[in-house]
Amino acid sequence: STKDKLLLAVSGGVDSVVLCELCKQAGYDFMIAHCNFKLRGKESERDKEFVKDLAKKYDVEFLVKDFETEQYAAENKISIQEAARKQRYIWFKELLEPTPDYLLTAHHADDNIETLMMHFFRGTGLHGLTGIPEKTGYIRRPLLYFSKEELIAFAKENKFEFVEDSSNQSSKYTRNYFRNELIPAISKVYPQVKENLQGNISRFKEIEKLYQLSVGE
Repeated sequence: STKDKLLLAVSGGVDSVVLCELCKQAGYDFMIAHCNFKLRGKESERDKEFVKDLAKKYDVEFLVKDFETEQYAAENKISIQEAARKQRYIWFKELLEPTPDYLLTAHHADDNIETLMMHFFRGTGLHGLTGIPEKTGYIRRPLLYFSKEELIAFAKENKFEFVEDSSNQSSKYTRNYFRNELIPAISKVYPQVKENLQGNISRFKEIEKLYQLSVGE
């Protein structure tokens, strides 16, 4: 319902910029939250300023938090990625009490496919093959069925500005390896690999529903 108050997680990348625009066009009342993980020096500061300007453009409240991500990762003996994810969601949960009603993230179809593959190769049960859920508690992911390609095309067509995260080009992180190297390599043999994996996610979700029904009985 457009009466709901939304909190949008915005990095400044093309995905979250498109999310802001779609929420505006749909008539939602929203706020923008930006996490500065301080992992990319001046680039991180540039992103923060860009999102601040984006909030001004839409005339919405801008919330930002700086995190000592490397220190948090070391103290908790976890990876940088896990540290960023944990800190981010702890903060978002604080912001959602008592309002706004929902947190929206800009996860898209490519994120979903990468998650499926990471789970598959790491070893997983049936649930791990269903990818990223459209909703988890207070979180909603409205872009989950749109590909990165479609989001970029929409942004370029409407001449939206967005920032590029240079760390996305590096394959030192597991997800980036799947995104930049493994999936493109598989695409040379199976050109429809992304569409096929997206279809598999839908099938696995249906199978999981049937499984839960049978177990429930």
